[in-house]
Amino acid sequence: MMITTYDILIYVHTVLFVYWLGGDLGVYLSAKFVADRNLSLDERFRFMKLLMQCDMGPRTALISLLPVGFQMAWDLGVSPIGGIYLAAIWVAGLLWLGANWWMFFNEQKPLTAKLKGIDMYIRYGVVIGMGGLGLLSFINGAPIEDNWLAAKILLFAGAVVLGVYLRSEIKNLVLGFGMIRAGGDEADKGNDIVSAALDRSKVAALFLWFIVALIAFIGKVKPF
Repeated sequence: MMITTYDILIYVHTVLFVYWLGGDLGVYLSAKFVADRNLSLDERFRFMKLLMQCDMGPRTALISLLPVGFQMAWDLGVSPIGGIYLAAIWVAGLLWLGANWWMFFNEQKPLTAKLKGIDMYIRYGVVIGMGGLGLLSFINGAPIEDNWLAAKILLFAGAVVLGVYLRSEIKNLVLGFGMIRAGGDEADKGNDIVSAALDRSKVAALFLWFIVALIAFIGKVKPF
């Protein structure tokens, strides 16, 4: 049996979805310990570090699925986006992925703060681009003619929106922990901020899981 490039892409695509859902589960389970006021501050910080490490799985999957998904759609003959445009998606995706891993390993460097800002603007661009492409394809039947693929693209934009929201809650966690370190009344306020941020994040995470699972289902079943 000959293994084709498309077969390899299917395998990679599947693994990326596993790491997305599995990594999000690790984030979800770690979060309850981050908010546990009965634990020492050092223990809570260790769980916070674990949470951030688990988050690299979904972050890697989300970015990688863009070039992998468009490549699969092109190979399957259901997307007109090929040639130089597809090559540009691959280059941009790999650069974006590399930047995210660089930020992960260089959290304290000055460049990281600038890259985080750029990363957020890229996510806004992905939301607009993917959302617009999916919606336009639904309305006009072009440039993506298959509704199942248009639905996946539109849902992917929704997943990025939820991811952007969860990034904003991480800022609240950092703020809250800074207040906890200060001690006194500030520590109580900080604990409240952390707990509230995690409660909101859990709801968003559940919606994100549903969307990711739905994207996988639509891609496999192609119901319409």
